[in-house]
Amino acid sequence: MENEYIAVLVRARAKLVEQRRALAKRDASSDRNEGYAERIVSIQAGIDATERAIEHERALDVEPAQAA
Repeated sequence: MENEYIAVLVRARAKLVEQRRALAKRDASSDRNEGYAERIVSIQAGIDATERAIEHERALDVEPAQAA
């Protein structure tokens, strides 16, 4: 069972993915896409950081079990 921190991080990642998809959909349908790349890069950086945090939390959950 995943801890509460992992669950929160997973939900945060899902929201970031939805933001990225919405941005891509909106900008793909528009002739105006100033700042598009910067927004995509920013959101993707958040996704990447969140994935690293999830993996770190999972590693922290495993460490106490290995010590026992």
